[in-house]
Amino acid sequence: MRGKLCYNMSMFRCGYRLSVVCPSAGRAVHTVKFQQRFTRPHQDQDFQRLCGSRQWSNNTEQQLKVVSVNRCFGGQQQVYEHYSAVLNFRMRFAVYVPENLERPAPVLYHLGGMLCSEQTFIQKSGFQRWAAHYGIIVVSPDVCPRVNLGVENNTIEANGQSYYVNAVKKPWSKNFQMYSYVNEELPSIIQENFNVNKDKQSIMGHSMGGHGALISALKNPGKFRSVSALAPVCNPSQSPDERFILKCYFGDDNKTMEKWDSTCLVADYKGPELNILIHQGYNDAYKDDLRLESFISACKKAGIAASINIEEGYDHGFYFISTFIEQHYHHHAKFLCDS
Repeated sequence: MRGKLCYNMSMFRCGYRLSVVCPSAGRAVHTVKFQQRFTRPHQDQDFQRLCGSRQWSNNTEQQLKVVSVNRCFGGQQQVYEHYSAVLNFRMRFAVYVPENLERPAPVLYHLGGMLCSEQTFIQKSGFQRWAAHYGIIVVSPDVCPRVNLGVENNTIEANGQSYYVNAVKKPWSKNFQMYSYVNEELPSIIQENFNVNKDKQSIMGHSMGGHGALISALKNPGKFRSVSALAPVCNPSQSPDERFILKCYFGDDNKTMEKWDSTCLVADYKGPELNILIHQGYNDAYKDDLRLESFISACKKAGIAASINIEEGYDHGFYFISTFIEQHYHHHAKFLCDS
């Protein structure tokens, strides 16, 4: 049964909550004392408990290579590299694992935007605080395979414009199968190697990644408990700039493009409640290309509930993301966490 429509289009300001993020807002501040602390063995035990209990692949090509492990909000921010059979190329993804997980944890997939990578999100968004708070494992892949196809005057390789679709035109079809990577291969790797609850997963993204999150939820009814997006591309088949990229992957075929367009997909959606949350900045320089209004109209016509917020004074960048990231994690926690 679809819920009540919730479209919050009024402009309102929602600033930082200093009591949450700033030590000067009521928290006791202590003098730093230097002392020897041997925490590495404990961290190694946690790492083995969370990851070592799984069977790692014996195939050298498919093994996960640890790129980095950093302690963050008590948990571990990890980055891995592996060979992707779907993308026919080596790929990186990041995994944040909160500390003290005693049972399989819910998992949230985050898809980055154009010009981004897995590093951009884990370094700039501040999501780890909220992932640690709610006990959610967060997986964030690179936005595309970093393969050099040598296509003259094409910006796809340089900008990572994968759009999380499965390309059908050469030369992109061999490597640019990001939809299958995000929805099939990567979840399989995560379930094989990390202590996650495969029945509790959600997805979110920013900009191009918001587009990827929305189409992933719409094309896989019931797979994700919730979906959210920050400034998502909502109607690329009707936006000239976005359409230029899709033509590289699909040719000038409207019907094929519409199969990868969330506004078109929502019109025919027949699955369970999607639990959608979207934020967009009122000052977003790309809002005409994002076409959020088209998505809102399609949701209303289809009777699909969504909480959509336009925030006055915010643009498209990571200050906008870090401001509203807490609301998105609270949204997903309602559907992923027991309490």
